[in-house]
Amino acid sequence: MQSGAATKRVLGAALAVAIASCASSPPRYEPGAPTPEQAARLKAVEVAYRANAPEYPAQRDAIAQDPVAAAWLVRMFIRDVFTAREGRPLGDDDELLRAAAKIEDPLADRAIAELKALGAVAVPTLVGDLLQHEQPQPRELGVELLGEVGQPAKPALMQLARTGAQKPRRAAIRALGRVGFDAEGMALARTMAVDDGDYTVRADALRSLRGAGPEAQRLLIDRLQADADPYVRRVAAATLAAFPTTAAATALVDFLAVCERANDRDGGIAAQRALRAMAGTRTARSVAAWREWAAGVDARAAKPTGATR
Repeated sequence: MQSGAATKRVLGAALAVAIASCASSPPRYEPGAPTPEQAARLKAVEVAYRANAPEYPAQRDAIAQDPVAAAWLVRMFIRDVFTAREGRPLGDDDELLRAAAKIEDPLADRAIAELKALGAVAVPTLVGDLLQHEQPQPRELGVELLGEVGQPAKPALMQLARTGAQKPRRAAIRALGRVGFDAEGMALARTMAVDDGDYTVRADALRSLRGAGPEAQRLLIDRLQADADPYVRRVAAATLAAFPTTAAATALVDFLAVCERANDRDGGIAAQRALRAMAGTRTARSVAAWREWAAGVDARAAKPTGATR
């Protein structure tokens, strides 16, 4: 068995140590320590990767056949993303903000491309080290990276969303939303959004529906009107901003009117913010003004590009 110091030299700084430093409890997932032979192979593949050597892809693919070594290779790529993101908060809108600003990060982008290339091989480590972590930053990164891996991550995410603890379940359904919902995934999201007794689970199930299509829009409108928890209703409102339709806009205006009658300041702010985002404006409006605007959303969207308003 190789020493802890030798293992650390294999990857420069073991990812498990980096993640554990974020919290008082270690990651739940433990693939096992590399043997000396595995450690030597990992060191060689890291050197080839850093040097952009032509032999790297073949070395990576060989490592991918070994579950223990593959887990440590995945940890190297996760560590690179952590290093690139150090000092930057991770959150629901981080990806959108980075895309809008056209921010590129070669270290992170290359590591993410490698995780996508590994596909299903990367999933156990991404789930075990990140989605099941006690701290929010690793979980947020797990949501992002599993979304990048895509369909190969779906079976593990479905299982975790169904049977995991509260926080990993929330992260898993959001990651599924990034992968993209099929009928099975949408049915699970509906169950979590409607029937779960934990309001934070319901909220993240709704948050995962961003841009997921007409069925998702109907579910969000229903929960905006019917969920008993005000936080969940605000999350439904915020997520509906990604559905620029007359039906969604009208539901938000109705919600704004209800909040104003009930003197629900937080709900009113959420409704105004969602309507402003949908309209592409910074200006708040009255319920009557928003209702007039909402009535024409579909018609405006149907106009050909360049048509006169």
